[in-house]
Amino acid sequence: MTGVRVRQPDRRAGRVLLRALLACVAVMVLGPPAAAMAAELKIASPKTGSVTTDSTPTFTGEAEAEAEAGAVTLTISSGKGSKLTIHATLSGTTWEATAPILANGTYTAKATQAGESSSVTFTVEAASPPPQVTLTYPANGSTTSTGTEPVGGLASGQLPVTVQLFSGPTIGSPAALEALTVPVAGGAWSGTFGGLGAGTYTIRAEESNSAGDVGISASATFTVITPPGPPPPAASFQWFPSFPNTGEDVSLVSSSTDAASPISSFAWALTPTSVFVPGKPVLVTSFAAPGAHVVRLRVTDGNGVSSIATETITVRSSPLILMQPFPIVRIAGSETRSGARISLLTAEAPPGARIIVRCKGHGCPVKSAQRAAVSSRSGPVPVSFRAFERSLRAGVTLEIFVFKSGQIGKYTRFVIRHGRLPLRVDTCLSATALKPLACPSS
Repeated sequence: MTGVRVRQPDRRAGRVLLRALLACVAVMVLGPPAAAMAAELKIASPKTGSVTTDSTPTFTGEAEAEAEAGAVTLTISSGKGSKLTIHATLSGTTWEATAPILANGTYTAKATQAGESSSVTFTVEAASPPPQVTLTYPANGSTTSTGTEPVGGLASGQLPVTVQLFSGPTIGSPAALEALTVPVAGGAWSGTFGGLGAGTYTIRAEESNSAGDVGISASATFTVITPPGPPPPAASFQWFPSFPNTGEDVSLVSSSTDAASPISSFAWALTPTSVFVPGKPVLVTSFAAPGAHVVRLRVTDGNGVSSIATETITVRSSPLILMQPFPIVRIAGSETRSGARISLLTAEAPPGARIIVRCKGHGCPVKSAQRAAVSSRSGPVPVSFRAFERSLRAGVTLEIFVFKSGQIGKYTRFVIRHGRLPLRVDTCLSATALKPLACPSS
């Protein structure tokens, strides 16, 4: 037989083939290498059952990197039924997402990608901010006179608001004078401090939450003043006639008013410096001299409050009126060696007139005598002055005044002389004073 030569296999190639066969067996038994396997969707943080104080927690985890796997979606649910969905940021095989502000409570977070999902349960216990409380009234720097002060404002919490009242313009170390606790309704609160005396006060409001955090408002200062007393009466008066003459009756009539209380008393003063004399609402008087006369009226009401009205009344001189019938003075007698002997001294005047006889010099029987004129059916009756009907020495002077208010009267002077007849002078008498006056021509 022809010899056939069989070639032996190459040892090196055999080793390569053997390795390949072993690799196939490993794949079949163990699966593909880890680098070739798809990554599993996981939530790495927060851990399930964990507690965080961050109200905006950040979520991280692993995801499939293949493009066809798509985005990672995170859904956060609370036990109260609320739910929110956010999209995570994918970087390679890791993802990250940050939640908005979450209230304190327990939540379930579920990550989803291409039908795969993973979930964790965690709790948020973040510190809550203190309540917000404000003072709306009273306005800072305000003033009241009622003794009560309404207070009010707004509050973000649900627990009652406590309003503190301090004495003075600031909140100092002394404790509050009073604390008022009022409920909150619809985000607002209100109350009233009462029985406040005159002075300056400062208030502020406080509100706590369930965690014990306290919100404090800005302070406000207000002042309580003493309430004003009742207004005084309005004193006033008029007079009639408006331009009186001297000696003429003038009626002073009060026109005072008082809106708070009836006027209980009246008092008049007829000069700027004279004392007030109690009287009635109407006073009748007269003025002896012409010119400006200051008259005052004081009125007092039922509360004991008084006021004074002052007015100036212009008084004119009365027209010169001669007494009618004009007085007649009769003097009769005889001359003596030492003077004269008076045998008759009488005066006739209208009823109501007054006659005064004055004696000057040595030997006067009396210094003066005064009588009133009277009348009868037949007319004026002569008035006698018998005290002077006697001998009078030289140098004695008799003055006779016959006067009546508001009228021009008569004046007579009778002078006893030595060795000569007595000297007699007759003239008129002033209507306002016992002074001789030239008689009017008509």
